[in-house]
Amino acid sequence: MARVQAVTFDLAGTLLFPHPSVGSVYSACALRHGVVVEAAVLDATFALAFQGGPKNASPEVFWKEVVQRCFGSALPSAKTDAVFQECWTAFAQPAAWRLAPGALPAISAIRFLGVKVGVLSNADARMRQVLDGHGLTKHLDGIFLSAESGHKKPDPKAFVHAARALGAAVTGLVHFGDSPTEDGEGARDAGATAVVVGGAYAPERCLRNEKLSEAPYAVRALLTEGKLKGRFSRTVQNLLANLRGLPEDRGRSTDRAIQTIDNAVLDAFKKLRLDKPVPETAIVAHWSELLPLKLARRSAPLRVLEGGKLVVQCENSVIKSELRFHERSMLAKIRLLRGCQDIRAISFVNA
Repeated sequence: MARVQAVTFDLAGTLLFPHPSVGSVYSACALRHGVVVEAAVLDATFALAFQGGPKNASPEVFWKEVVQRCFGSALPSAKTDAVFQECWTAFAQPAAWRLAPGALPAISAIRFLGVKVGVLSNADARMRQVLDGHGLTKHLDGIFLSAESGHKKPDPKAFVHAARALGAAVTGLVHFGDSPTEDGEGARDAGATAVVVGGAYAPERCLRNEKLSEAPYAVRALLTEGKLKGRFSRTVQNLLANLRGLPEDRGRSTDRAIQTIDNAVLDAFKKLRLDKPVPETAIVAHWSELLPLKLARRSAPLRVLEGGKLVVQCENSVIKSELRFHERSMLAKIRLLRGCQDIRAISFVNA
C-alpha cells in the first residue's frame, strides 16, 4: 500500500451531529411560524424524506423538498417557504451542530503524525460557517464540499479532487465516514483507503472504527504497515498467510529455514513494535481521565519527545495557563499508565 499522505473526514454523522436532533431544530423553526409538529415525529420521518430528495438538484431545492417531505400534510403550503428558510438558516448556525467526542484531539493527533487533514462532504457552503464556529477550520488543511467542487460521494472524482488538493495521490488518502456506501465503497472504488466510523458493518476491503476517537490509531497502524511491508522473510509471510487462510507465495526458489508458527508470530510482533507498550497510545486512551473534562476537550496530547517530555497542544493561551495548574497531578497520573513510567515533564503549546 502507498504511504498515508492525507486523511479526510465526512461531516454530518462523522465529525458533526445535529443538535439536539434534526427533528428538534425543524420543530422549533416551524413553531415560530405557528406550525406545531412534535420533534419525535419529524425525527421519525427525516430519514425517508432525506432519501427521497432530488439528488441532482441544487442544495436549496434539495433541502426544500426534504423539509416538505418531512412535515408532510402538517405544513400548510402557504407557510412552506417561510418554514423552509427558517430551517435552512438554522442549520448554518454552529448551535445546530455538536462535535463528535474526541474530534479535535483526533485531528490534532493525525496532523502531528505529519499527515494532512481535510473534510470531504456532500454538503454546501453553510458548513464553512459551522466549522468556523466550532473552531475546526484552523485545524484543517482543506475543506471539500460537493456543492462547491461539483463532485459528490461516492463519485471517485470527489476523492481524487480532495487528494490532489491536499498534495497526495488518491492511493495515499484515508477517508473516514459513517456511510458504508458513500464513504466506504466510494473511497475504496476511487483507490483510497476507506474507514467506516460507527456503522454496523464495513463493505468488503474497507476498514471500520467504532468511534471517531480511534482514527489516530488506525492512521498510525496504516503508516506502520506502509513503512514495514515487505521486510519480513518469505517464510514468515507464508506462515502468516496460513493463519489468515491465504495462499502461500512460492515465487522464490529457496526459502529461509522453517520456524515454528509461535516464533514467526513473535518475530512479526517485534518487527511491528507490537511487543512494547507505546506511551502515546495509553495517554490518548486515558486523556479525559487525566484532567478535568472541560480542559480535556480543549487540548490534545501530541507526542513524547526523546528524554520523556510529553507535548500537549492547547486550544489557546487561557487553556494553557489552566493546564499548568494541573501539571503535577497530570504527570503523576500519566506515570501510572502502562508504558509511561519514563515520562518526566510536560510541555504545553498553543494550537
